[in-house]
Amino acid sequence: MPHDLKESQLRAIQYFYVDGTYEFGFGLLCLILAGYFYAEAHVSGWLSAIVDASLVLVMIGGGYLIQLLIRRLKERLTWPRTGYVSYQRKKGIQRGWRIGLVLVIGGVIGGVVASATTMLVMNQDIQIAVMPLISGLLLGMVMVILGWRTSIPRFYIMALLSAALGVTLAYSGLENSVGLIAYYASFAVVQLFTGTCVLRTYLRQNPLHKESPDEH
Repeated sequence: MPHDLKESQLRAIQYFYVDGTYEFGFGLLCLILAGYFYAEAHVSGWLSAIVDASLVLVMIGGGYLIQLLIRRLKERLTWPRTGYVSYQRKKGIQRGWRIGLVLVIGGVIGGVVASATTMLVMNQDIQIAVMPLISGLLLGMVMVILGWRTSIPRFYIMALLSAALGVTLAYSGLENSVGLIAYYASFAVVQLFTGTCVLRTYLRQNPLHKESPDEH
């Protein structure tokens, strides 16, 4: 692939993340997960079974809300300033792969939580909160992949913060459920703070130009 074409594709990808709206969407997902794990820790009986089985639906619904929030923010703030970029919509098999990926991610998180819970029940000698540690490392990997794909340094910083937050909560003495809720709530704050800083910089560098009134 020619170098100029690669550069153009990279700039198009980076444009999606230039305004911090992605962080607002990802922060919303983290808040949803914090609420989910809070509900999971505070319900019992048949309600607990329903909550456990709803994780995939939570992930799909959260993904939809992220897309909706990001689009609304871009419609109001980004596109009037620096224009609209039309990304190729995934159709057919490609769209099926995206839906499948969401299901796999939801299944992985659910499997990790279930496995960690089973391990804790079977081995009471474990002195660390395993679930926030694993979540911190998993989302840290997601941030690394984003950083590699976009060549945007802030994602690598968030990856380090995610891992550091997971490790800190793992050795904080909190119970696993409390640590897991604290991780997702805290990482949501990190995402929202980062998104706010990026958005402020973007708005300052790209003021909205008002059309001058027609003098004729």
